[in-house]
Amino acid sequence: MLTLFSFSRIMLRHALQTPKHSPYSVPHSALPLCFPSTSSLHSHSHDEAFDSFSRMLFMRRPPLPITHFNMILAALAERNQFPTAISLFLQLQARGIALNLLTLNILINCCSSMGRMKLAFSVLAKIFMMGYQPDTVTLTTILKGLCLCGNVEKVLHFHDRVLALGFQFNEVSYGTLIQGFCNTGYRSAAIQVLRKTLPLLGIIPNVVMYSTIIDSLCTENLVTDAFHLFSEMLAEGISPDVQSYNIMINGFCKSKMLDEALSLFQEMLRKDLVPNTVTYTTLIDSLCKSKRISCALELLDKMHDRGQPANVVTYNSLLDGMFKNQQLDKALMLFNQMKKSGIDPNIRTYSILIDGLCKGGRLSDARAIFQDLSVKGCPPNVRTYNIMINGLCKEGLCEEALTLLSEMEHNGCLPNDVTSATIIHAFRQMSMTWRGMFFGKLIKEGIDLKLSNECVDSFLKNIYM
Repeated sequence: MLTLFSFSRIMLRHALQTPKHSPYSVPHSALPLCFPSTSSLHSHSHDEAFDSFSRMLFMRRPPLPITHFNMILAALAERNQFPTAISLFLQLQARGIALNLLTLNILINCCSSMGRMKLAFSVLAKIFMMGYQPDTVTLTTILKGLCLCGNVEKVLHFHDRVLALGFQFNEVSYGTLIQGFCNTGYRSAAIQVLRKTLPLLGIIPNVVMYSTIIDSLCTENLVTDAFHLFSEMLAEGISPDVQSYNIMINGFCKSKMLDEALSLFQEMLRKDLVPNTVTYTTLIDSLCKSKRISCALELLDKMHDRGQPANVVTYNSLLDGMFKNQQLDKALMLFNQMKKSGIDPNIRTYSILIDGLCKGGRLSDARAIFQDLSVKGCPPNVRTYNIMINGLCKEGLCEEALTLLSEMEHNGCLPNDVTSATIIHAFRQMSMTWRGMFFGKLIKEGIDLKLSNECVDSFLKNIYM
């Protein structure tokens, strides 16, 4: 298989010269690429893009310019329909349609995104053979593909080899490289690119590069390291944007460093940066988890005053915090306020409500909300069923819980480990007579709790305890 490194230096130098052909087309006699069979790559043959492409290719005489086909290929690549795009490219090649560099770049993107790097390098070889010079997009796309494969040595080898051959990467290339390293867990390599490689090349790191690494560090709970890098960014004269602050605030909140998060929030305001819905929601959620409900509600008011709309996630955090702090009536008032604001509750919202009401001793209210879910177009999921079953079992309404369990399976929600644990716990509270009746009903209704071996042992043990 041909690769970039298969070419001699003379051939590469020739490739760097101005091509003799038009930059928008290539000779029909250009060397064709060999790909696996179309059937193994193509899985969306009847979608609208495919049909449009086929009409353009077979019904027009002469065929439309390559730019029209590129638009469809690019759209397919953006939708991650890479096999379909490759399949259509093969049709272009078979019909002898003149390709341009953009076509081949799209093809490289498809191959790289699928992890088919040998094919990507074959396309790169074709670019050279056709007298073209690969541009930064070409090389950056291959760099991204190598990063996705997770082999740092190959990535660095390709990077160094490309520079040695006289090609150049730009800011976007290095942003892609840093993102690729972070996504595959090579944060130290990303930091090395930021601190050593870029200064040597005279490229100034930007806020996106810093934010990418900071986000990766926060994801791994390395918040102290992340904040050091955040501070380094400031010291280098690079101004963090709202996204950067959101990443760092979220990192602090997840590490239960709420005061540090609030300090950064105040810093944003001093710098006239406008916190967005994500900023406020992150802080509100952390305040609620820290049982600082009044502070969270104050922040919600400020959020509204500053023109930032709360969303369902914001309200879910508040409702969850209020129910867990036994503020049932206030939570229900907030729920009504949420609906009046035009925000539609989702299944998580209803699950929070039902759970809070069950634990607050208001089973009848929880039951009423649960029964209305399907009417509201928000059918319960496994978690919602588990909450309701648990609530019924705790009130000794085991037969009703069993009916609900049967309904759950009938509606396509298969019981999980939480369901099994709830039923086993309920067994422990029953008399021997009830245990036998309950177990018999389970068998009669044909309810399969999908119990593991350990659960089965525990289940059978609890029948006779």
